[in-house]
Amino acid sequence: MFDKKNLNYDGFHERALDEAQKIYSKPSTRKGRKLEAIVETVKYGHTAEWFLIQEMGYTDNLEEFHDVIDPDGDWVEIKCTKIQQYIPSVLERLNTHRRRLQDWGKPAADKALIFTNDPDQDTYYKLGGYYEWNGFNFIEKTCLHLT
Repeated sequence: MFDKKNLNYDGFHERALDEAQKIYSKPSTRKGRKLEAIVETVKYGHTAEWFLIQEMGYTDNLEEFHDVIDPDGDWVEIKCTKIQQYIPSVLERLNTHRRRLQDWGKPAADKALIFTNDPDQDTYYKLGGYYEWNGFNFIEKTCLHLT
């Protein structure tokens, strides 16, 4: 779907470092990881967000730990995984997290995009799927903004 080499990275590293530092500052989200490892993980996901912002009309969601807002104004969660076969486990974690936010009365995205990319193999990110929340799970749909 896109090659990360074609993106303009002005502001990207600052954005990723800011989120990584917020994650690192709390033991519950740090999970024993070093800051450098968190920065790399954040950059992996932020690359897909950066593409959507630069090329597809999405905007940055400025709420803490939320990803992007689509052209219709809806919040969208962005996930990246190495291969297509990992998407079911990504969805399982995403569903669990979304249910938790709902139970806590916290704001949460009702849409999700999952991209695949093996950073050791190539620079291309591919759309793995578009999902919408049905009240209990994210279910696959067609994303009109990415067709």
